[in-house]
Amino acid sequence: MKNIFFLILFLLSSCFLIAQNNSFDKRLLSKFSESELNQMQRKSPNTFAYWNFYAANAYQIMDLPNEKTNAHEIKGTVRIDDMNDINILALHYVPLPKDYQYYRIDGTKKLLVILSDEQIREKFSKSMK
Repeated sequence: MKNIFFLILFLLSSCFLIAQNNSFDKRLLSKFSESELNQMQRKSPNTFAYWNFYAANAYQIMDLPNEKTNAHEIKGTVRIDDMNDINILALHYVPLPKDYQYYRIDGTKKLLVILSDEQIREKFSKSMK
């Protein structure tokens, strides 16, 4: 009976560890290794939660208004193959402390907007409440 109990306990523990190791946004692998993410999840859960939030919320896609097509605020053009699967970390754009950044999405009438660091942190704080 003890052997069955230990076997069940072992299997449940293994399933829990496997589930815990895969609970991050896969886009984070552009910046961190899987072992770094697992370690961060254990040792710094707030930092881990922030990076998961960041991968999904550090940017917005918006229509490019006709009057803004040549605006000086647009920093350049970015190529995005799949608008439903944007990896902001792979693009290597770093949010500015207080300013948004605008990039025209190549071949579209859309803008990629990188939110300010201040805005991202504010949204993250609200999401944690």
